[in-house]
Amino acid sequence: MVLLALLALAALLCPLPARAHKSSDAYLWITREGPHLAIRWDIALRDLDAALDLDANQDQHLQWGEVRRRLPDIMAYAGARLVLQQGRCILRPGPAEGIEERVDGAYLALRFDSDCADTDTLTIDYRLLRDVDPTHRGLMRLGTANDTGALSASVRSLDPGGGPVQVQWPVDEAKPPASGHGFFADGLHHILIGYDHLLFLLCLLLPAVMRRSAAGWTPVGRWRDAIWPIVSWVTLFTLAHSLTLALAALKIVSLSPRIVEPAIAATILLAALDNLRPLLGTRRRFFSFGFGLIHGFGFAGALAELDLPTRAFASALLQFNLGVEAGQLLVVGIAMLVLLALRRWRGYVPVVLRGGSVLAAMLALVWLVERVFDLSLLPMG
Repeated sequence: MVLLALLALAALLCPLPARAHKSSDAYLWITREGPHLAIRWDIALRDLDAALDLDANQDQHLQWGEVRRRLPDIMAYAGARLVLQQGRCILRPGPAEGIEERVDGAYLALRFDSDCADTDTLTIDYRLLRDVDPTHRGLMRLGTANDTGALSASVRSLDPGGGPVQVQWPVDEAKPPASGHGFFADGLHHILIGYDHLLFLLCLLLPAVMRRSAAGWTPVGRWRDAIWPIVSWVTLFTLAHSLTLALAALKIVSLSPRIVEPAIAATILLAALDNLRPLLGTRRRFFSFGFGLIHGFGFAGALAELDLPTRAFASALLQFNLGVEAGQLLVVGIAMLVLLALRRWRGYVPVVLRGGSVLAAMLALVWLVERVFDLSLLPMG
């Protein structure tokens, strides 16, 4: 029983590869006017580099010259990974629009166009980065050209491994945005691949089944004694990151990932060190709220970049946040069952609590160095 519980805990504590909090996203706009499709596709340079090794001098800083020399390869790579109408609609590459800076880094804006039969259904098979990054998602916005050239608000989330999806024309602007599996599933996906977010939660959970005193750690007598502190910590953390998720996604408050990502790593480091030596004391729940404010910015990028109309955005934000909370509750529930089962084991304090906290602190320190100095020390870090 102890061995199985330890294996389950190890799977939760060591979610390698060590992916940073911001997931891999690309942004696809498709506008139709009759049989003609105009396509703009913004793909992160870091993702193109992972697929095509664009960094010729290996200095970990892509220059426009390096990208420009490989533009034919990039267009061919991307064009082969967006299949319309089972290949009957051929993509014609247009001029690249250059590099666009977004809050999470530099993106290359590509242009394609195609002529398809003027039907009400378009079949799209999205395959970008399928063999490179299983966490990647394409966020596609659809619309029809009108006199002002505006796009409607229909949105889908495309999974590279999910197979073809069908979209209907004309797009109805009155409907809230929809995704291939709903924004709820997108929120669930973001939390389950947000390893640093999960690691922070686990750092909060590790001491929850124990009592700390001057004499050392002792296991709680009843499961309720562990659950209620966790409920208060997780509730405050949830309220905080829900608040900043909404503010950031609405673009009311914006912080660069160059600030947010190192700050997230620092929160994990501090929470892990507090398990080894009391630093936060009775203020732990208030720090949970403060840390949650920081973590909320880590989830906001995908929604903010879609630039949805206000009436559609509220529904998307609610679905996305509910997905995040569902994933968070799933992880907390599983971890608490494992930790409660282990709490009376004599090795809990030296192996699980201290050992797990040391591992979390080491990983957080590596993440912190990577994010401050723009390095890559771990696979997919």
